[in-house]
Amino acid sequence: MSMKLLNFKALITIIALISATVPTASARECYMPTESCLCNDNLRYEKPKYQQRVEKRRNSWLNIMPRLFTLQYAGDIGMVSAGFGWNYGRSKQWETHALIGFLPKRENYSHYWTLTLREIYNPWRIGINGRCDVTPLSVSMSLNSILHGDFWVSEPDRYPSGYYGFSSRMRFHIGLGQRFTYLIPENKRYLHSKISVYYEVSTCDLYVRQKILDKSVPLKDIIALGIGIIYTL
Repeated sequence: MSMKLLNFKALITIIALISATVPTASARECYMPTESCLCNDNLRYEKPKYQQRVEKRRNSWLNIMPRLFTLQYAGDIGMVSAGFGWNYGRSKQWETHALIGFLPKRENYSHYWTLTLREIYNPWRIGINGRCDVTPLSVSMSLNSILHGDFWVSEPDRYPSGYYGFSSRMRFHIGLGQRFTYLIPENKRYLHSKISVYYEVSTCDLYVRQKILDKSVPLKDIIALGIGIIYTL
C-alpha cells in the first residue's frame, strides 16, 4: 500500500514539473511578434535589432523609389521627353524630374538625345469638388544637355579663345506654367493615385543672351512651349 502511495506521489510531482515548464496561453501570446502584446509584467514586445535594421533599410529604399512618371511634348528639351521623378515637402510642393528627350533627324542634322534635370515648385493648389485640383502657378528650373559629340562643354581648341564664351552642350532653362490634376478614386486605383496635365512656357540662357545682344530678335523666338502628362503613384 505504501509503495502504491509513493508511486502516486512521484507521478503527481512529475506532472507538476511538466506543467511548470509549459507556458500558459497569456505567456505564449507575449512571444508573438507584435508590438501591441502586453504581458502580465506590463512589458511590451520589442522587435529584434536585426528586424529593426531591415525595416529601416527597406524604408530607405522606398524613399528613393520614383513617385512620378512624366511624358512631355516639345518644350525645347526634345520633340518627345519621358522620365521619372519625386515629389516631397510638407504638401508635396517640390518636385525633381529626370527626363530623356529625343529630337528626330532633320535635313542637315542628325537625330539627338537629350538629358534634362528639372526642379519644380508648386506654391499652392486649389481643390475642386474633392476630385480635381488646379495648380495656378508652377515655377521650374532645368539643366539640359545634348548627348552628342558635335556639342561641347569647353570651347574646342579650333576656335580662338573666347570666340563663343558659352557651352553648346549645356542649357539652363527657366519656365512658368499651370497644371490640372484629376484625383483617381481609391476604389479605382491600380498603379497611380492621380493624373496631371500641364503646360510650361520657358526660355534658356542662350536665347536670353541673343535677345540682349540683338534687340530685333522677336520675343516668340526665345520662348518655347511644352505640354505634358504626369502620373503620380
